[in-house]
Amino acid sequence: MVNRWSRGVGTALAGLLLAALAGCGPVIIASRPETFSVPPEAAAQLRGPQNVALSNAYKAKTEATIYSVRDQPGWIGDLQQYTDTAMVMLGKEMGRKAVTVVPQAAKSVTLRVYDVQGTPGWTIRATLALEAQYGDGTRSTIRTENSSPSDAWRAVDGAIMFAVSRLLRDEQFLAYVNK
Repeated sequence: MVNRWSRGVGTALAGLLLAALAGCGPVIIASRPETFSVPPEAAAQLRGPQNVALSNAYKAKTEATIYSVRDQPGWIGDLQQYTDTAMVMLGKEMGRKAVTVVPQAAKSVTLRVYDVQGTPGWTIRATLALEAQYGDGTRSTIRTENSSPSDAWRAVDGAIMFAVSRLLRDEQFLAYVNK
C-alpha cells in the first residue's frame, strides 16, 4: 500500500514540477520512436509483398506549443520529429507484413502529426491528430489520445503509437495500400 501511495505522490510531484518549470520557460517535449511498438495485430489486414514510399509533410523543424501557462509556452514539441516517430512506427509494422518502405514507389503516403495538446495533472494527457495523404489524393485523419502517469514525452509517444495502430486498421489506408 505504501508503494502505491508513494508512487502516486511521486507522480503528482512530477506533474507539479513540470507545471512549475513551464512557468520558468518552455520545456521541449522530445519524441523517442523506440519507446513503444505498435501491437502486431494492428497490421493484420495489410498485404505484402509490395513497396510504399513514406514521407514527412514537414520539410523542416516545426515547433508548436503543446501546453501553455498564462499565455506563455509551457511545453514545446517539434511536429516534424513527431511525424518522423510515426513514420518509424508505421514502417516497422509494414515491414513485418512484407510492405517495404522505399524512397520512390508507385504508392506513396505522406504523414503529418498536428494539433498536439498536453495537459499536466495526476496523469499527463496528450491528444493529437495524424493525417495520411495518399498518392491518389485521398486522405485519412486519425485523432487519438493517451495518458502517462510519469512523463509528457511518454504521453505524446503513446498517442502517436495509438494513432499509427488505428491508421493500420483504417479503411481508406487499407484500400489504398492493398489495391
